[in-house]
Amino acid sequence: MRRSFWLSAAGGLSLTVGVIAAPPAETVPTAPGAVGAPAAQPAQAPPWANKFFLPDIATNREQPAPPAIVHNFGEVPHGTLCVQKFIITNIYDVPMQITDVRKSCTCLDYVPMTKILQPNETAEFTVTMNTGKFVGLNAQTFYVTFGPKYVSTATIRVQATSRTDVSLTPGAVAFGTVPQGSRISQSVQVKYSGRTREWKLTEVVPVQGPFDVRFVETSRGGPLRGGAEYSVEVTLKPNATPGPISEQISIKTTDPTHPIVQIAVSGTVAAPIEIAPNKVRFDGVPVGQMVTQRVLVRAAKPFKIVGVEGAADGVTVELPAAGAPLQVQFLTVKFEPKQAGTVTPQLLVRTDLEGGTTTLPVEAEAIAK
Repeated sequence: MRRSFWLSAAGGLSLTVGVIAAPPAETVPTAPGAVGAPAAQPAQAPPWANKFFLPDIATNREQPAPPAIVHNFGEVPHGTLCVQKFIITNIYDVPMQITDVRKSCTCLDYVPMTKILQPNETAEFTVTMNTGKFVGLNAQTFYVTFGPKYVSTATIRVQATSRTDVSLTPGAVAFGTVPQGSRISQSVQVKYSGRTREWKLTEVVPVQGPFDVRFVETSRGGPLRGGAEYSVEVTLKPNATPGPISEQISIKTTDPTHPIVQIAVSGTVAAPIEIAPNKVRFDGVPVGQMVTQRVLVRAAKPFKIVGVEGAADGVTVELPAAGAPLQVQFLTVKFEPKQAGTVTPQLLVRTDLEGGTTTLPVEAEAIAK
């Protein structure tokens, strides 16, 4: 599964206080083994981009950058898709964004983050490690480059030990995109192939996300050998709110050395209707001139736009041509002012879907010729 964990960068942003001046100049290191890498390089200070990933950097901005950001997933069942969310904080007074991500192993993946971080802004950067692609201990590296004006490449080292006595199939629950109000289930098979005859799953740790979780034993080894198999069913509740899902489910076991089995759950709950951009703005439009802006309207299933209410004060809306229902359609919002001033109509977009109504605010400023 590749890039299945969605990230809503706009919703994940928060504001802190205080900034540091522009970061120092730095040469971007080349990944080991890359074409053109020099045979030897002089020792360098740790990349300042590593500071972005420190959990307390927002309150302690003067701390030095560590040589690397390190995360250990520990010992996990073979096949587990390990997930780690890092919080990135831009502590400098210039905008920063991720311009490149390299990884040292095909077992690694990440959620692309295209958001430009303004000074003091934070966002999530999620990485995954697929333990179905190796057995035993494996340590690998992400190289996350920030720029574009000031360039630095952060080093993130992750490791996990893929156990051979316990396995997950598949390694995670991925619901994909589902309409709001849906009740959908997926199952994961947990297999224990060790010698302990009394190995069991015992109970589900209280779940944080909008899920129901239950498990049932499907087979067990005889009196002379160990082994057991369980089916774990994860059900997304109909009351889940729209937006991305990225959670971990934990189930207790009878093994005191490995008391928890964790299963990652991801997906996106789609509102009956979504609109982008969620606000239309026209600035400084001369009286008598017309300007337009297209607005995307989408839903989890095909629909028709049946009308738009609230157009006024020089604001009009052109509906898409009549045709077969589609999952994605476009409105054209027009502004042709008759007099100078500011207008702020609220457009109500109605579709033929149940609950498929949404509001589109408009802010339009007209100026005299």
